[in-house]
Amino acid sequence: MKLILPFLLIPLAAFLTNCSKSTASITSDDDDASSSTESGAQFKEGHGLSLTPLMSKAIGLQTAEVQEQKIAPVFTTALQTMERGNMANGWITEPQAALLHPGMEMELDYAGGKSTGKVLRLENSPYATLGDFEITVQTVAPIDAGTAITATFHFPAGDAVPSIPKSALLTTAEGIFVYAKNDQFYLRTPVKVGARSSEGVEITDGLYAGDEVVTSAVMSLWLAELQVLRGGKACTCGH
Repeated sequence: MKLILPFLLIPLAAFLTNCSKSTASITSDDDDASSSTESGAQFKEGHGLSLTPLMSKAIGLQTAEVQEQKIAPVFTTALQTMERGNMANGWITEPQAALLHPGMEMELDYAGGKSTGKVLRLENSPYATLGDFEITVQTVAPIDAGTAITATFHFPAGDAVPSIPKSALLTTAEGIFVYAKNDQFYLRTPVKVGARSSEGVEITDGLYAGDEVVTSAVMSLWLAELQVLRGGKACTCGH
């Protein structure tokens, strides 16, 4: 059964204008998924998606190898001022709280400008609904009451770890995945992540250094896979 993919992306319009031809199909392990030249994308169980060169170019597909790199972790959290002054509060998770200590500095970004601050105190709040710990920050500059603030914490890099660009991650209701290159296929692969920097993310399970993953057009591959597996049709010709 061959199906048309609703990529909903302008570069793919040329593949979706002719209802007499499909742009994707699903094959079994006994089929040769690479033998059909009329399909832009095909899915083979246990192998993943394969794309024609024209389709790969149309969606701007790019890949990169998993590399051993040092990750300088970064995380952000939301703060808010209750009254004008030099205090702001917010909620963080227990793992985040374990990285912080009173006196640690951070960058502050808000509608009125940018500033810096430092952690004044961390309090475990068992009744909190937005997080495990309440964080109180002392700001360098006075900030108006009711101001929403984004606080960014930077940490030194540790040992080199397997890492990939953040753009390679696909986060779904089922978990976090990447599309790993599997010969001529791209296989959606579950991964576990660790430290995150502004550009990269540590991979703690699911990939090894030297593996190749898709870094651009990840969402296009996900939409293609969903279309094939769910058996839907984007064509309105009634067949």
